[in-house]
Amino acid sequence: MNKLKGYIDSIQSSEHLSFIGVKTNGGLLYLLLLEKPIETIGSEVNLVFKESEVILSKELVKSTANISCGVINKIQKGKILTHIGLLYNDIEIIVLVPSVKFDMMELKLNDTVYWIINPSEISLQRSHGGK
Repeated sequence: MNKLKGYIDSIQSSEHLSFIGVKTNGGLLYLLLLEKPIETIGSEVNLVFKESEVILSKELVKSTANISCGVINKIQKGKILTHIGLLYNDIEIIVLVPSVKFDMMELKLNDTVYWIINPSEISLQRSHGGK
């Protein structure tokens, strides 16, 4: 599980749906919650997301998802999945991709790539049990 620390920068809520902007040391990331948050603007939060939900691209793409840059610092190729470590402002983001697709992208150590994560795939990790 990937984990990033940040501070809530913006909150837009309507009924039981919220779109939250979180400022991390790498920039602004957005997440979509199926609830109104108990946190307020300025609250420190942890964002978490699965390694398998991250998409890689060599080129910048137009998307409604969060897009950031990272440098490949680790590659562990398996028969089915390849485990990739990306440095994102001194934080390692782990990505799991099918090895067949990894081979097609021709990625190597020290390549700069874009990593993409949909706002609906990011969760708030609450240390106080969600209360």
